[in-house]
Amino acid sequence: MERMRAAFRTLGCKVNQVETEALLGFLKALEPEVVPVEAGGADLVVINSCAVTTTAEADTRKEVRRARRYNPHAFIVVTGCYAELAPEALRELGADAVVPNARKAELPRVILERFGLPADPITTPPNEFWGAGERGLLNNYVRAFLKVQDGCNAGCAYCIIPRLRGRERHRGHRDALAEAGALLEAGVQEIVLTGVRLGSYKGHPRGIAGLVEELALMGAKVRLSSIEPEDTGDELLRVMQRFAPQVRPHLHLSLQTGSGRLLALMGRRYDKNYYRELVQKAYDWIPGFALTTDVIAGLPTETEAEHQETLSFLEEVRPSRVHVFTYTPRPKTRAASLPQVPIEVRKRRNKELQALAARLAEARVRPKLGGMVEVLVESFRGGKAYGHTPDYYEVEFTGQARIGQTAWVRVEAIEGYTLRGALEAIKQEPARYLLPVV
Repeated sequence: MERMRAAFRTLGCKVNQVETEALLGFLKALEPEVVPVEAGGADLVVINSCAVTTTAEADTRKEVRRARRYNPHAFIVVTGCYAELAPEALRELGADAVVPNARKAELPRVILERFGLPADPITTPPNEFWGAGERGLLNNYVRAFLKVQDGCNAGCAYCIIPRLRGRERHRGHRDALAEAGALLEAGVQEIVLTGVRLGSYKGHPRGIAGLVEELALMGAKVRLSSIEPEDTGDELLRVMQRFAPQVRPHLHLSLQTGSGRLLALMGRRYDKNYYRELVQKAYDWIPGFALTTDVIAGLPTETEAEHQETLSFLEEVRPSRVHVFTYTPRPKTRAASLPQVPIEVRKRRNKELQALAARLAEARVRPKLGGMVEVLVESFRGGKAYGHTPDYYEVEFTGQARIGQTAWVRVEAIEGYTLRGALEAIKQEPARYLLPVV
């Protein structure tokens, strides 16, 4: 057969990104040509869906229609959380196969059999922990996501994810470290640990802190994706302190609301005092620490005074970025049965939170103007280099550098969350795995 043309579209979390790359790894024997969905002429389109919000669900439906419009003869496979939630709706939209999270390990077999190829044990994942083992890197050969945990046992009142992802599972640390070593050998510089509830990781005797420390001792730069506040203890902060900036001084700690009553009502497992003290320790202990967070506008029963509490609390903890979501009821969650805030009030509160988030972000980034920042060089586009700082700002700069190097860049302008500047120097550090000059 001619070389397969395959398109992949990943929505939602970093865990989904790992799982899409895992599928590409299992399909390597086919040597597919990876093309954009909109290029047309694809033989296979895989959409890894999200259902964390009703907006994410709508995005998935749009992607299915778009895939069929550009690739009328493709075999379209939809997997992920929306495939778990609404398989029939996806088939009606034009999906040829729907593989929910609970059956994600069957993806290679479903695809290979469709194209008349044998799905032998080598191409079939050995266990339910999808996203482990060999994979193809779709987007970035400098930073890679390493999945070490899946599922959630928390059961927050507003959240549907435990139903879609199942109970918590944890990957053994020796297996995770072996994959990390292979990624480093392949040229990856920064490893981003991911999981649905990452901080609950139990695959290492010392939990997530022990795994981070071992990765740092291997020489990896390590970043943590979103982590729950109650799972972030002193031991992890001390590891981040010891190895900063190699272990990136950035945490995404979901807040959701600054109201103590609503935190309890929504089933969150921390209170405001704990969150406040945790963040202050991070600022005090970790050089260059940056906080990002999530908040939800208009949770059920939220009063105007509680909305103001959230605004005040955000001012207090000083995040560099706030992701603001408007609450939408999720079927079969406890919050959906509670009294709802009128939608126009939710939207107005969202705008007020967005305005505050922009002001806080500007205050946090302003001191960087005219100064020097450390940047891991990830890509080149249009004659400019791009990368991220340890505290997770995107940087665009001019000057001669190589992908995989760490550069010192002088910041000459700031646009939103992007720093723009010019190369000053290349940081001298052990660099065992640099990629070729671009």
